[in-house]
Amino acid sequence: MEKQAIKDLLYGGINELMQNRHYYYDSSVGSHYSHWTDEGKDALMGFMNQITHYIYESDQNRLTERAKELVMKELKS
Repeated sequence: MEKQAIKDLLYGGINELMQNRHYYYDSSVGSHYSHWTDEGKDALMGFMNQITHYIYESDQNRLTERAKELVMKELKS
């Protein structure tokens, strides 16, 4: 998965969780009174664990591709 796709997924996922009052209490008084519920914190952590997996895989794939490029460049010269 590309880095930008992961960023979009991260933003979209957090935004979707925030839209659910079961997970996030959005106070009409002000943002200082808004907060994640306990269920929201659990959902957010589960989501972050999955995103972390995508980030790790993306970084590993990028390193592998870079190593291949360097080897091919060295072989050509």
